[in-house]
Amino acid sequence: MRQNSSKVIGIAGGVGSGKSTVLNILRQKHDAVICMADELGHDVMRPGTAGFDRIRQTFGETILLPDGEIDREHLARQVYRDPDQLGRLNAIVHPLVLSEIRRRIRERDQDRLFILETALLFETGCDQLCDEVWGVVTEDEIRIQRLMDSRGYTREKSESIMGNQHSNAVLRTLCKRVLVNDGELRDLEAQIGAAVENLLENSK
Repeated sequence: MRQNSSKVIGIAGGVGSGKSTVLNILRQKHDAVICMADELGHDVMRPGTAGFDRIRQTFGETILLPDGEIDREHLARQVYRDPDQLGRLNAIVHPLVLSEIRRRIRERDQDRLFILETALLFETGCDQLCDEVWGVVTEDEIRIQRLMDSRGYTREKSESIMGNQHSNAVLRTLCKRVLVNDGELRDLEAQIGAAVENLLENSK
C-alpha cells in the first residue's frame, strides 16, 4: 500500500448483502486493517473488564456460564424481549466499543487502509470517524436467498430482519460510494479496486 494511504473507510450494508466478502477482498487484495465492532463488543464483555463488571451488576449472576463467562445467547434473549433492558445493555457496551474504535483509529498503521465495520455505523455516529463510507447493496431477493441457503432462515425471518435495516435506497443516499454485489466475485473485486484507487488518488 502506498504512502499516506491510511484512510478510514466505513462499510455499511444489510444482512445478506455480502459485507464479509467485501472485507475479505479488502484484507487479502489491498492489505487493509479490518476493525469489526461486533468483535470489540465481545472483548469489552470478557471477565476482568469494566464492561463485564457493569453487565453483571446490572443483569445479575443468572447471565453467567459455569466458567464465569457471560452467556451471550441467554443475555441476548433476555434483553431483546425488553426494550428497557436492551437500552441498559447498549448504554454499557456502545461507549466502550466506541472508545476502543477511536483508540485503534488514532494508533493505526499510516501506510494501510483502516476498514471499520459495524451494524450501527450511522446510528452510533461512527460514520463521523470515517473519511468515507461505502455501502454494499444487493437486490433484496438475492439477499433473502442467501440467508435461506447459508443460515437456514425462513423467508419471513429474512424479510423481518431486512425490514429493520437501512434499505438499498437509503444506503445510496448516505454513502459516499456504493458497491453492487449482485453478480460475479470478479465484478465486486473490480469495483473495490477502482474505489480504492480513486480514494488514494484523491488523497494525494
